[in-house]
Amino acid sequence: MILESHLFTMIIYALLVSLVLALIRRSDLKGRLRYGLTLFLIMTLAAMAFGWFMYLFVK
Repeated sequence: MILESHLFTMIIYALLVSLVLALIRRSDLKGRLRYGLTLFLIMTLAAMAFGWFMYLFVK
């Protein structure tokens, strides 16, 4: 397996998805940067929160 860390893989996925969506959904550079960064942060923080929530039920 190339990437051993699930967290690192998830961050790369969030980065690529936010990049593509920012490119196809916004036309100006400032809007693309803001939308892409916002989407990246939301995806990353939501995945971390969901992972923490799932960890509560592992026991």
